[in-house]
Amino acid sequence: MNIDEYKNIIEPVVNRNNCLLWGIEILRGKKRVTLRVYIDSKKNIDINDCENVSKDLTYEPLIDLNLGDDYILEVSTPGIDRKFFNLNQLKAYIGQELELKTRQSFEGKRRFSGKLLSCDELYIFIDSIKDSNELKFKFSDIDLCKLKPNYNVFMKESSYGK
Repeated sequence: MNIDEYKNIIEPVVNRNNCLLWGIEILRGKKRVTLRVYIDSKKNIDINDCENVSKDLTYEPLIDLNLGDDYILEVSTPGIDRKFFNLNQLKAYIGQELELKTRQSFEGKRRFSGKLLSCDELYIFIDSIKDSNELKFKFSDIDLCKLKPNYNVFMKESSYGK
């Protein structure tokens, strides 16, 4: 079973709980498989949302049928350093800093960071932090793409009410 087939099973369950499916990871461990489901919401999401989705997913027989009886289910939010699973997710984060890891070496490196300038159907464009060059990556050539939050801004915002 591939990720899209799991998505077809998991997404309706997530939507029934008034949440959005952000992404799915299947991690093959030495002893057990881990199914990691990331959920988000247009409102504030909390641990109760994760718990409700997790409970509902434990009753999905197609997941058990494909992963077996002994797998680990994790349901969480993407967090502030969220991993991006598709190009459409990136559109809301233009102007923010990203960390990338490519599948193949690009200009002698595999790790990059920079400000997201734009994205289209296939590519993302970032302004590299190290050398201020505009870099273009095909999203399918990226192994990991995640938000690099500015923690100083978060700390400053959380101290306003004090």
